[in-house]
Amino acid sequence: MGVGFAAVTEDDGVLVTSADVNGFTVSELRLPPGYRQAAFDPPLPYLALVLEGSMVKSFRARTMHFQDGSAFTMPAGMWHGARFGTAGATIVIVRPRSESTPLTAAFGRLVELRGPGFNWLAWRLAAELRAADAAAPLAAEGFALELLAATTREATVERQVARPPRWLASAEEFIRARICEPVRLRELADAVGVNPAHLARVFRARYGTSVGEYGRRLRLDWAAAEIVRGDRPIVEIATEAGFADQSHFTRLFKRYVGTTPGRYREEATRVPR
Repeated sequence: MGVGFAAVTEDDGVLVTSADVNGFTVSELRLPPGYRQAAFDPPLPYLALVLEGSMVKSFRARTMHFQDGSAFTMPAGMWHGARFGTAGATIVIVRPRSESTPLTAAFGRLVELRGPGFNWLAWRLAAELRAADAAAPLAAEGFALELLAATTREATVERQVARPPRWLASAEEFIRARICEPVRLRELADAVGVNPAHLARVFRARYGTSVGEYGRRLRLDWAAAEIVRGDRPIVEIATEAGFADQSHFTRLFKRYVGTTPGRYREEATRVPR
């Protein structure tokens, strides 16, 4: 069965929409509530992005929890199983079709990707898998490559700061907890107990951007998720995300996401809810 240029299959209650794009297979998986995936060793690495729902990955020595907005790389041969939450989950997978595919070096380790921007790229990629127009394959390829480029950058930053200080994770969590509120550098530094200038330097080295820009991108990421979750007025979402007016929000949204909020919502409706 096909939708647009992608094929749709169903196995054990899991609905899979997938297509081959420039050396990679891109897939959207819709998993039913409470679904359990038997443990296995993936023969090829992959990038996974959770659009909706939650999941727990179980490894030999630990477990990792992922919810909507999460992204991670999974190396080949890493034994693991998974169970999904009571609401199920919708996940986008980007998987190389061979070990020689370019950019697969970024998938060499298990890394949780914390940078903003992965979520809206994954939503747009999923939407293009279901598009019926002739431009869909090219658009899907573009979004897949953007995801891979972002993954490569994030993995490179992770290697450059192999052992970030513990306070840095606390700082990032503080920003996320106050995602729709303005956070001043001094306030953040006081909260984690370091000098503001030192915090700014280490934060940029770890995340590749300033504290303020990181917070702005998180707010845009949050707004993008809210836009596709329902039909709330966009102006209401913009205000709740802390933007002064809708026109300012629209300009920033288009700069980072590549399309207007209204168009983004239209594209997201191609993905069954």
